[in-house]
Amino acid sequence: MIFDLLYFINIILSILISVFLWFKLKPNNFSLHTKSLAAYLIFNAICFSFFLLIKYEYITSVPYLYKLAAPITYLIAPAAYFHVYFIVKREPYFQIKNALHFLPFIIFLISYLPFYFMSLDEKHAYVLKVAKDISLTHKDNVGLIPEVINNLGRILHPIVYIILQWFLLISKKGKEVLEKEKTLYAWLLNFVRIQTFFFLSLIITVASSYFFLQDYSGEFFTNFPLFLTVFFFFLLSFYLFWNQKVLQKLKSFSPINSLENNEHVVLNLKEIAEIVYTKKYFTDTNDLYGISQKIGIPKNYLTKIIQLEYTSFSAWINHIKINYSKELIKNGYLKEYSVDALSEECGFNSINTFYRAFKKETGKTPKSFQENSKQEQ
Repeated sequence: MIFDLLYFINIILSILISVFLWFKLKPNNFSLHTKSLAAYLIFNAICFSFFLLIKYEYITSVPYLYKLAAPITYLIAPAAYFHVYFIVKREPYFQIKNALHFLPFIIFLISYLPFYFMSLDEKHAYVLKVAKDISLTHKDNVGLIPEVINNLGRILHPIVYIILQWFLLISKKGKEVLEKEKTLYAWLLNFVRIQTFFFLSLIITVASSYFFLQDYSGEFFTNFPLFLTVFFFFLLSFYLFWNQKVLQKLKSFSPINSLENNEHVVLNLKEIAEIVYTKKYFTDTNDLYGISQKIGIPKNYLTKIIQLEYTSFSAWINHIKINYSKELIKNGYLKEYSVDALSEECGFNSINTFYRAFKKETGKTPKSFQENSKQEQ
C-alpha cells in the first residue's frame, strides 16, 4: 500500500512538473526542448496511472480507456530523446524527418483499433477479467499485433533511444555544448544517466525474478519495480528543481547555430532591418520567432527594440516588405509581372493584405506608384 501511495504521489508530481515546464517556464527564445521534456513526464504519468487503475479495478468504471496507454509508451523514449536532441543540435524547428520517430506509436495505435471500437459491453466484460488477473495486460492479444511483440518492443524501444541520447552527448555538437554550456550539458548528462540507471535496474530486476529467483518472487520482487520507478522520478524531479541554474539555462537557451556568435544582440533596429532586407528573410518567414532565429538574436530583444519605433512586429516587417516592393516597381517589375506576383515576391500571404499595407505606407496603389515613378524618371 505504501508503494502505491508513493507511486500515486509520483504521478501527481510528474504532472505538476510537466505543466510547469509547458506553461510556466516560458523560454525566451524557443520551447521545443522544454515541451519535449514536459511531454516525457506527462506520457510517463499517463502510463503509470493505468497501473493503479487496473490494480484497484477502477478501470472497470472506464473500460473504454483500457489499452489507450499501450501505444503511448512508444512516445516516452522519443520525447526524452528530443529533449536532448533539440539542445545538442540546436534546431529551432521540428523537421518532417523527425516524424519517423512516431512510427511505432502509430503502428501500435492502429493495431489496437479493433479493440478500441469494440462494443462497450464486450469491452467491459473483458476488462473485468483483466481487473481480476493483472498479468493479462502482458498476455492478452486484443490487437492485430501479438502482445509478445508489444512486450518485446517496450524493452527494445527505450534501449535504442538511450543509446541515441548517448551518441548525441559524445558527438561533436555535444562537445560544443560541453565547452560553451557546462550547466546545460551537466543536466543532459545526468538526465541520460538517470534514464540508463533506471532502465538497466528495471531489466535486471525483472529478468532476475523471472529466470533465476522464481521461488523468491514475493512482495519484494513484486514491489521493487515500483520502488525503482518512484525513486527514478523523484530523483529526476528533485534534481531539476534543486538546481535552479538548470531551469534558468533551459529558459534562456537559444538555438543559434553558432554558440560563440552573439554579436547581433548589440545591433540596433536599423542594422537588423538592413540584414532582413538584404538577405530577404521576409520572403519565407512572416513571424517574429522565425525572423529572430534567422538573424540569430533572442525574440524578446527583437520585440523590445521594434516596440521603440513601431506599434507591432507586423508593422515593422510590412514596412520592410513595402520598401522592397517599391524597389521592384522602380526597376520595372510590374512591366512583366502582375500585382499578385509582386505581392508573393515580397512575402505577403494575400493580395488584400499587400494592397492595404502598400497604400498605408505610400498613400497610393502599386499601379499609381508605378506611374509616379515613370514621371519622376
